[in-house]
Amino acid sequence: NFIEESEQKELPEDWDIGYKILIDKDGITKQMLKPTYQVSIIKKPSEREFQNLINDFWWDTTYVAKCLARDEIFYAKFMSETVIRTEYLIPLIEWHIASENNWNITTNKYGRLFKKYLTQEMWTKTENTFSGSNIKENWTALFSMADLVSEIGTELSNKLGYKYPDKL
Repeated sequence: NFIEESEQKELPEDWDIGYKILIDKDGITKQMLKPTYQVSIIKKPSEREFQNLINDFWWDTTYVAKCLARDEIFYAKFMSETVIRTEYLIPLIEWHIASENNWNITTNKYGRLFKKYLTQEMWTKTENTFSGSNIKENWTALFSMADLVSEIGTELSNKLGYKYPDKL
């Protein structure tokens, strides 16, 4: 509960990103720690993390392609939006943004601040990865994701001195 969490020796992750007390008639929040804002700072990936993400992205796109070819939109959307976007595309874009900002930045949760930190060109490429339920639009979005991952992944591998896993 809130009282127990507010008495912790460490601030819960969700609070460390920042909070503001609006009213506290009972003084419950007086002993609360101040946020450090460090929990949400994007961390540089290890070479293994980077390569695993790239490999997993390319592997999982095959499921989307198969589903689209079979007109199975539900599983295609699950894979593209829940798995690929959340587990691969978002972290990759976060790493890209962090690499441009000395690894001392947050983009908040699930890409909330991407538009703020990406160039207009990169934001447009990111927007192109979204689609509705139309199969043809989903193919376009999938190819846009592939292009974006290839571009950002190659750029990051060069910046970080990591080998881009081109032999999947």
